Amino acid sequence: MKVLPLIIILLYLSPFHAKADTGNRTLSGSVTDANGEALPGVNLIWLGTTTGTTTDLSGAFELKRTDRDQQLVVSCIGFTTDTLAIAPEQEYIDIILQEGMELQEVNVVARKITLQKLRNSVMNTDMISKDELFRAACCNLGESFVTNPSVDVNYSDAATGAKQIRLLGLSGTYVQLLTENIPNFRGASAAYGLGYVPGPWMQSIQVSKGTSSVKNGYEALTGQINIEFKKPQSPEADWVSANLFASTTSRYEANADASVKLSDKWSTMLLAHYENETKTHDANDDGFADIPQVKQYNLFNRWAYMGDNYIFQAGIKALDEKRTSGQVAHGGHTLSNPYLIHMNTDRYEAFVKQAYVFDKEHNTNLALITAATIHEMDASYGHKRYNVDQQNAYASLIFETDFTEQHTLSTGLSFNYDRYDQDYRLSNDAAEALTRQVDKEAVTGGYAQYTYKPTDKLTLMMGLRGDYSNVYGFFVTPRANVRYAPSDLITLRASAGKGY
Repeated sequence: MKVLPLIIILLYLSPFHAKADTGNRTLSGSVTDANGEALPGVNLIWLGTTTGTTTDLSGAFELKRTDRDQQLVVSCIGFTTDTLAIAPEQEYIDIILQEGMELQEVNVVARKITLQKLRNSVMNTDMISKDELFRAACCNLGESFVTNPSVDVNYSDAATGAKQIRLLGLSGTYVQLLTENIPNFRGASAAYGLGYVPGPWMQSIQVSKGTSSVKNGYEALTGQINIEFKKPQSPEADWVSANLFASTTSRYEANADASVKLSDKWSTMLLAHYENETKTHDANDDGFADIPQVKQYNLFNRWAYMGDNYIFQAGIKALDEKRTSGQVAHGGHTLSNPYLIHMNTDRYEAFVKQAYVFDKEHNTNLALITAATIHEMDASYGHKRYNVDQQNAYASLIFETDFTEQHTLSTGLSFNYDRYDQDYRLSNDAAEALTRQVDKEAVTGGYAQYTYKPTDKLTLMMGLRGDYSNVYGFFVTPRANVRYAPSDLITLRASAGKGY
């Protein structure tokens, strides 16, 4: 009678024992490709569950399973995903994956906008990118606006090739030229400065119409034109480019630039330009050259240090140019004493820009910009002479901060010094001695500019600067700009102020 209960107990416990064995079962195996190479990192997971594993470096795996786990999903990047039926009693399997369909390289190509209207700028500003400059096949700054109807460039003197920019109906001194936000091409170089900037050197041009910021001085009345050169710290670093230009009018040019990253923070760039107008042009056969023959050498070396908080940029430029124009032989006639124009120019520039960022979140920074220029020109117009040596020194100390996203303050001090040594003769009497004249002007000034942007639709910018000149005394330059955009399609701007 004692044997029967024992048998019943054993029969009662046996199903649980069988289920416990099933719960501890595993499936092991290996995964290889079609060539028998082991595949590490292959994902294996039971279909409909979260139970899975990956193969080791030798392609082997071990995976827990139950009686319900009968379909195994095997996947690996670059191979076709496979679902395998696994028998309940199967404990080992060798899996061979087939390579998936190989896709060819996909290139996503987009055309960048080459001429942009900066809608978020409080000033009426157009930006001409280097892609737009490529369209014009331009050779220098003066020839860069042929595709931009908002800027009009005309010859002020075709005989010497002097050009001037016209904005809002006014030209000459009413338009301020800047190179990387440094006032440039003033005084003796104003008439020919547009030819001193080779087209391939430029990264972009910003054209602002109307009274602009007081930050860069008091001179701009109808607008500012700022030229940004190629920079060694840009993504084009460690890149060399060169181009040649030749025209049917016997004009030849060569340009080259190379940038090198010396370290994570230091970089340098060298730019070179050569041009030569080798032929005299007299299309209307009036015996006078239509345009001058220009031969120019131009070099520019710049350096940059881009630290976490400290930024340093410096550059030096050297230019040598010769212009020849005047009477030419025509109709088979020779000239015994022709009227000729000769202009020899040597120009040297240097600049240093330093900035320290105190607070990146609020854009609190202090910047110091210094620049110096020597411009020497010896010119003869027949027997008349005009020789000028201009020396310029410029310094600007700028402090900027964003109190909040709506309130921005910019304030600073500036100094500009010009010296002109002029020797000239206004008569055609070659025996007459040259008259010497020396002019000096030093201007010291300060400014404060406040920008208020309560919403994305409205921006107000108000600036006031005061300057003292040893020649003209003290003068004040107030300026204000307003931008209002009621919709994405409409932007209204207004500006008012003084300029000298």
